[in-house]
Amino acid sequence: MHRTCSVVLVGILFLFSSFDKKNIPVHSFKPESHITVKVPEPSDVVYDEETGHLFVVSDNGLLYECEASGKVIRRSPDKGMDFEGIEVKGDYLYISDESPRTIYKYNKKTLKIENTYHVPYFGARNSGFESITYNATKHCFVLVSEKNPIKIFEYNEDFQSLRDYSFHAARDISSARWYKGQMYLLSDEDMCIFRCDPNTYEVKEKFKIDILNPEGLTFDKTGNVIISADDLERLYFFKTIPANNE
Repeated sequence: MHRTCSVVLVGILFLFSSFDKKNIPVHSFKPESHITVKVPEPSDVVYDEETGHLFVVSDNGLLYECEASGKVIRRSPDKGMDFEGIEVKGDYLYISDESPRTIYKYNKKTLKIENTYHVPYFGARNSGFESITYNATKHCFVLVSEKNPIKIFEYNEDFQSLRDYSFHAARDISSARWYKGQMYLLSDEDMCIFRCDPNTYEVKEKFKIDILNPEGLTFDKTGNVIISADDLERLYFFKTIPANNE
């Protein structure tokens, strides 16, 4: 009787394990190439469709504009403290400065700050908002706290708080990017990209990447993936992320 119960229990556990894997597929996603970028500790990267350039932010509070190849073109004269996330929207760049809990609105052409927004968040100085993106599905900005706990916050264009969500699928989140109706979250510690529902942030698929310290995530004009790694000061180039299996 005891043995029969054990077999049934193992079968039930196997069933739930298969159910999880079936509903959240895990794929291996490998880079095609990489380059060294002359940006100290590149913490995030965003592709600008208008210019075809990359904008990269540094942990040192610096903003760089680069060619698609990663070659630095210019650096902003305006400096922050601890830049962690960057988004491009129209003629502006929005940068999350983690330590002072500030969002800077940069003019894309001059690379100068035009406005600042204070976004309070409780926690240690280095435990604020790690990433920023614009969720075009819900027409709001999204800021994500790195860990302990991971929280996803939605803001209007004046950075007034709208809603927040808890996220338990990763140990940390280092970057967020909305792309073609999907929300993508990047985990440094898990070395994984999460494809999420843009309305609920529920995980739909996972893409394992074998990269040390992946910090930034973006998509180029054809959908190819670019990831920045801060400690190695590299940009990794991937092909288009596999299509959604749903």
